[in-house]
Amino acid sequence: MKKALLVLSFFFSLIGILSTFFLVFFKIEYLNEFTGIILSLKPHYFSGLNTYLETERFSNNSSRGMIFSLLNLFFYLTFLSGSIIYYVSKYKETRLLSFNYSIAIISGLIGLSYFVFVDANKTSPYLLYKIVSVVINVIILFISYYIIIKPLNEAVGDISTTEIADDITLENSSKSKRFLNLIIDTILILSIAYGFFEFSERSTILTAFYEKLYTAFGTEFSILFYIYIIKFIYYLFYESLFKSTPAKFLTGCYITDENGNQPDFSMILKRTLCRFIPFESFSFLMGKNLHDDYSDTYVVNKKADANIEKRYLLVLGISFCIMLIYYYFNRY
Repeated sequence: MKKALLVLSFFFSLIGILSTFFLVFFKIEYLNEFTGIILSLKPHYFSGLNTYLETERFSNNSSRGMIFSLLNLFFYLTFLSGSIIYYVSKYKETRLLSFNYSIAIISGLIGLSYFVFVDANKTSPYLLYKIVSVVINVIILFISYYIIIKPLNEAVGDISTTEIADDITLENSSKSKRFLNLIIDTILILSIAYGFFEFSERSTILTAFYEKLYTAFGTEFSILFYIYIIKFIYYLFYESLFKSTPAKFLTGCYITDENGNQPDFSMILKRTLCRFIPFESFSFLMGKNLHDDYSDTYVVNKKADANIEKRYLLVLGISFCIMLIYYYFNRY
């Protein structure tokens, strides 16, 4: 099973990277059925940090190009890095893979919603690709869910599924780690929100929804309200299903109750609702964690090699900063 997971992870990451560059340098009308199906196998797509990449320049000094999503490419590079680390660590270091398979789940759900809201009432010469994409999204959803709760969970000996008799064995996550969780989860939430905005012009349902928000709350407040909706679904979905979020998978921590057991749904719901208290997200900086305290939950560390954790988190942080520098340099 471990070798099969390794091969699958390498395949997903390489297909994602290749398809990202393929669609930049090749026109979509050149795709044949086989190529279209192969490129649909990529496990996730996130919009964000889009930059213009020139692909052709004409004699009148005009040019043609495509919008290139740096955030999407960054995720696939982390997927490839996670596959390499998983192999080098002899199938023990799984956090990068858990991170990528967890966002593959939400990306698959978004892909299905795009098909329902954006493409359902539209005819297209690429309808076959859309149908195949839906089937592939469903398959990837089930595969990703199974991989997270089974082989990846077992590889690290996750204690979140067992009862802990002695809570001394539980180590609370540090402030720096929780701050990093906040940043990563916020980036993902904003990317999801941006993705729906990006496709809203192609959906009468989404357009009507946004217009009602604008009419009821005004432009600025309606955007904030919309992001809060995405935030609520995001945290409730991940923490009720996995007792973790993509950021927590990456930093190696998870949620328990005071006895070290899995918190029930009502505790996760309280925890999620408390996140909407003004400035609550930064309460941990003052030694308080309101969404923990009121829901009787804790964020604790998984067993991990601290040196490996610091090393690859540092590399990821530097890589992300380089990507931001390139984005803003190219844009401004």
